[in-house]
Amino acid sequence: MFSNMKSSECLGGVIGVGGSGGTSLLSSPFASLPIGVGGRAMENLVREGFIQGVFDISTTEVADYIVGGVMACESSRFDAVIENKVPLVLSVGALDMVSFGAKDTIPLKFQQRNIYEHNKQVSLMRTTVDENRKFADFIANKLKNSSSMICVCLTEKCVSALDAPGKPFYDPEASGTLLQINEKTSKDSTQQQVASPESVEQFHEDNVSNASSIATIVYTPSEFPEARRGAGAWTGISAKFEEAGGVDLIVLYNSGRFRMAGRGSLAGLLPFSDANAVVLDMANEVLPVVKKVPVLAGVCATGLFRRMDYFLKQVESTGFSGLQNFPTVGLFDGNFRLNLEETGMGYSLEVEMIQKAHKMGLFTTPYAFNQYEAIEMAKVGADIIVAHMGLTTTGSIGAKTSVSLKESVVHVQAIADAAHRINPGVIVLCHGGPISGPKEAAFVLKRTKGVHGFYGASSMERLPVEQAITNTVKQYKSISIH
Repeated sequence: MFSNMKSSECLGGVIGVGGSGGTSLLSSPFASLPIGVGGRAMENLVREGFIQGVFDISTTEVADYIVGGVMACESSRFDAVIENKVPLVLSVGALDMVSFGAKDTIPLKFQQRNIYEHNKQVSLMRTTVDENRKFADFIANKLKNSSSMICVCLTEKCVSALDAPGKPFYDPEASGTLLQINEKTSKDSTQQQVASPESVEQFHEDNVSNASSIATIVYTPSEFPEARRGAGAWTGISAKFEEAGGVDLIVLYNSGRFRMAGRGSLAGLLPFSDANAVVLDMANEVLPVVKKVPVLAGVCATGLFRRMDYFLKQVESTGFSGLQNFPTVGLFDGNFRLNLEETGMGYSLEVEMIQKAHKMGLFTTPYAFNQYEAIEMAKVGADIIVAHMGLTTTGSIGAKTSVSLKESVVHVQAIADAAHRINPGVIVLCHGGPISGPKEAAFVLKRTKGVHGFYGASSMERLPVEQAITNTVKQYKSISIH
């Protein structure tokens, strides 16, 4: 089954975390790790960005950790998957047993329990109702506050081959206690679901074999071909009221964090934070409050420590409808820009990223700073091309140097014409530089052809806040108490 998924490119690899369920599923192309280190190895790979989705089938390490077996996990079990918001399918496989060594090494306090001698080196002890309740509490406490996409598999009958009717560990009452995970994690969320197959074996067939058919993207380009207004957001309140104001799409990227912290947007291009990690972190604040408008992620294509094909899947699974190339090397010029291009960190990586995202069905709205870049982005299928005029002027932290508004008309038109030579149907928006507000946007749009609207970041989020707070405080200040 897994081999078929790998050959059809639905699966990159599998790690089996031991147990009677985990290792028995794996065929020769895949790695199997013993209980006790498997979970730790898997979570380390998740933290390093190598794993984009987890089938956590055999969680028997939890039983060893709580009861005192020899193949225990650590207290941080499940943390990496949850913290990195990796989609998770979780089973209670083999939580009916605790592992020990040879039978004569079992602690005295357990020697009168139901013991199954797996072989001369491994003995298994049946867990009790009270112990299973503790397992359920441990897992539920990990999952209940998670915003990750989670499916918990709680089997209605046996949780291992030894727990089946007529087998040594058959105990419906004890196994049934694990169903409390559902009660303890239950909440109104489409991100978390509970599946109830009859057994672990049925779970393998129903979930693993259908993994390639999971639905992902919510919005498609054809659903909003008339998009005219785009906005950047960095706080939930900004995104919420941009949507209320009628914006057509929202982009979330790292420079917004600096803008709303009172710093200039170009801080998003400097090594103050991991731009891609920042965007994923803020998704939890913004995505839940935006109900209908598609939200896109600003993704740094030149990030050297991420596999972009895997990272784009993580962006999609987080709930983003598409992406934009930000931070972008397009905002650099001179020798520094030339050196970036010469050392493999140039704009071509951003074009490749947009191409990959387009093939995945993600909505793409790349920045283009000149005609050549517009042509390259149009060739790889960009849905919207944003003609970028540089750092936004005006306001307390805006740029003082930029092209003039009249010059912007010429530059925006040239970018639009170049893009339309490749794809006459591509949407073009203008952005940045002196186009800092509604009047400036109207000036450009009335003097260009084939430019469909305006995309604002500072002008949609920072400047309105600056003006509103300043004016409100002045009004309070003007109140006379005499």
